[in-house]
Amino acid sequence: MLFNSSIGIEINDLQINIVYLKGSFKGVNLAAESSCQLDAGKFRRDRQSDIVSFINGFIREEKITAADIFIGISGDHSMIREIEFPLAVRENLRTTLAYEIEKYIPMSANDIYFDYHIISESKDEEKLKLLLVAVKKDVFEYYLEVAEHIDKGVSGIEIVPAALANYFLYHQETQQEPVILLYSRAFGYDAVVLKQRSMVYTKSITVAETPDDKSAFDSEELIRLRDIFCPEVENVRVVLYGIPESDDRFRRISTEFQDITSGITHAATHSEQFIPAFGIALNGICNVPVEMNLMPAQLRKKPNKTGIYVMFALAGLLVLAGVVWAGSHLVIQRQMLKNFDTELARLRTEASAVEQIQAETEQVKKNIEYIRSLRPGGAYVIEVAEELSNIIPPDAWLTELKLVGNEISLYGMAESASGLILLLEESPLFEDVEFISAIRKGRNGKEIFRIGCKVFARK
Repeated sequence: MLFNSSIGIEINDLQINIVYLKGSFKGVNLAAESSCQLDAGKFRRDRQSDIVSFINGFIREEKITAADIFIGISGDHSMIREIEFPLAVRENLRTTLAYEIEKYIPMSANDIYFDYHIISESKDEEKLKLLLVAVKKDVFEYYLEVAEHIDKGVSGIEIVPAALANYFLYHQETQQEPVILLYSRAFGYDAVVLKQRSMVYTKSITVAETPDDKSAFDSEELIRLRDIFCPEVENVRVVLYGIPESDDRFRRISTEFQDITSGITHAATHSEQFIPAFGIALNGICNVPVEMNLMPAQLRKKPNKTGIYVMFALAGLLVLAGVVWAGSHLVIQRQMLKNFDTELARLRTEASAVEQIQAETEQVKKNIEYIRSLRPGGAYVIEVAEELSNIIPPDAWLTELKLVGNEISLYGMAESASGLILLLEESPLFEDVEFISAIRKGRNGKEIFRIGCKVFARK
């Protein structure tokens, strides 16, 4: 949304990552980003206090007055189920899910917070598929308590895999084919399967600290996801975040997948850490493909309407400008007509002068033709000199030129006197070209020549 601003906050067991985005005519701009390490040894309340202090401090430091704030939590805390419903329950989908949720998750709706993402709808089969995401109440309330103490209020809470999907789709607007995303984080991975720009599955895994454990997981998990969710696709695209091409894991995965690339990032360096926070912040800037908000509606901060107010202000200015333009349009037209009349009068004067020059030019042409007619069949020295200057090469020059009637005698020096004979013979102005005397060498090595020819008689 134009002129909106948004803050994305990723909170995990190790650290907090914050990204501040601003919307503009040119798109989404990264205004600021920051991170803070968390002490895992502290008590729950102390950790919450550290998180809130860091977030509120960031907002004050960046002088943020109006922004939608969204929080992302680890996918490890969530339970994921793909469910199919009749299309008829589309209007009351949340109520239906709350009523039947124990069929899919072994917990009561009162013990969880949940939301869903519609994967596909088929009017022919009258069915829809959705991805249900649920988080245990005692786990989720930890983040609700954090949100309660953030000064500007919080607009939503989602899982990090949804943010990863939105991050990828934001940078790949035309992506329609199936793709598997793999985001490497400290001590684990987030895997996301996308089809037709919808998240159909996600899995977050925490592995041991050793690189061997991570390497074993990434390749095996990608193969499993491909075989389960994309069996019909011959060459599934795999996009890796946090795994550079120089990494052994990248090369290991590339032996199983042909179409494998590193994901596009929002910054040239040190951007992988802030990818989830960037994707979370997109919720307040644009309509994201994977919209999933686990926060109860009554606890959400009301949407920031700054962008709407700015648009109304711009619309008012546009209307005012239109009124001013309409009022001045008649005056401008009259002034333009006056300027046209003045310019037309000036052009008429110039046209008259041009016509006079054309008449004088025609008279000069007639005079030249008359002079030429006084010597029919002949040629003037100026014509002969012009032709010679055009055909004689730079390494030859004339020391003497005689024109008697139609006969010409040329005296001079050249690198190749015989070459001059060919050039003169090719000219339409000369004929009967020949050497008058033998060629001899000068002191400078040049050939001294005397050539005679006739001016071709005009008919």
